[in-house]
Amino acid sequence: MGRIFDVFVLNILWLLCCLPVVTIGPSTTAFFYAMIQLVRGGDTSVSKDFFHSFRQNFKQALCLGVPLTAVGAFLALDVSMSRRAGTGIFTFFMVFFAVVFLFWAFLTLYAFPLLAKFEKSNKDILIWAFTLSIKHIGKTLLMMLVLAFGLWACHILPGLIFIAFGLVGEFIASMMISILKPYLPNVGEEEELKPLSFQVEEEKMEALNKEETDLPREKVPSEKTEGKTP
Repeated sequence: MGRIFDVFVLNILWLLCCLPVVTIGPSTTAFFYAMIQLVRGGDTSVSKDFFHSFRQNFKQALCLGVPLTAVGAFLALDVSMSRRAGTGIFTFFMVFFAVVFLFWAFLTLYAFPLLAKFEKSNKDILIWAFTLSIKHIGKTLLMMLVLAFGLWACHILPGLIFIAFGLVGEFIASMMISILKPYLPNVGEEEELKPLSFQVEEEKMEALNKEETDLPREKVPSEKTEGKTP
């Protein structure tokens, strides 16, 4: 019951913090931070994790969430209008916008969990989100299917909105952990309530710095030292 209660609490916190609509980004980022912590089995308080991440990532998540929400609403409206307009050229537009909406969904599905766990610019987050969504297309489609089922269930039984998103989020978080496993440290090594950096990239930079240190100064190519900071 403890795990279910934590999922329920996160579901409620996410709904409440999404109410102004523009805060969907910070709320979703905080939701996935706390959910990933919960699924990984660390010593955690879901409400503490949620609000810490909400405050810590508020500005960046807001700048990411508002454009993504606007683009998603625009694409969904275009699909709906094209479907109602009839056949012919409108069928083409409906299929076109539906495909673009699908790729938008892929991007959004990964963007907020990545923002929750990694210290990177929004541009890097979006690029990595798209790359991972295509690289793990099977898991991406499975997560989309579960999300679509959750939305359908809430449409049939509106009362499920208070728990369904939490359960779907728990499933997505578990899938994200398996996808991001090469980049995440062990639970015991993770700094408490702080975003992580790309470990693989850091290792490459450390190796590069070591090579530069080992070379004679006059033989170090100048372009390797310009604008390259860890």
